[in-house]
Amino acid sequence: MRIVCGVDEPQPEFPDLGLDKPCCYGVAMGAAEDCSCWRPVYDTPGHADPVEGMTPTVRPGGMCGDCAYRPDSPERQDDPQHRGNATELEMLAEDGRPFYCHQGMRRILRWEHPSGAVLPAHPADYAPPIVDDVPIKVDGTPAYLCGGWDARRRALAAQLSKEESEIR
Repeated sequence: MRIVCGVDEPQPEFPDLGLDKPCCYGVAMGAAEDCSCWRPVYDTPGHADPVEGMTPTVRPGGMCGDCAYRPDSPERQDDPQHRGNATELEMLAEDGRPFYCHQGMRRILRWEHPSGAVLPAHPADYAPPIVDDVPIKVDGTPAYLCGGWDARRRALAAQLSKEESEIR
């Protein structure tokens, strides 16, 4: 599972539009939620080409104001409206698997259907391009590694080191 704050081209449950005939193969062969006609509308008109050869770095200044690693974050409170939860965040830090900050990412504003139907997107529906398993910011640079994730990862490593030295 790729873990980026709200990333992976999230899709809502698409409603049955009650059209006289199926709008696409997905609806004809499945159900309304299988519709492939819905298109995301992003908050940015374009996206810069990815910058080659850059390595992600930790977000300068630590965690951002709405970091998933903050104790009061919706993710840490296991809010079902947000993807991710406290257990997943802790496992990412323990395992050292990268978790990327959402700052500078392309976000989905709404979903539009050719019929004219519109669905709002969740405010945390980020959808950046992914290059070599790294999300790319709107400016073409790699996403920052989350400052909260980095702080938690380092704290867990220090705790483990201390416990190992006490055993010796």
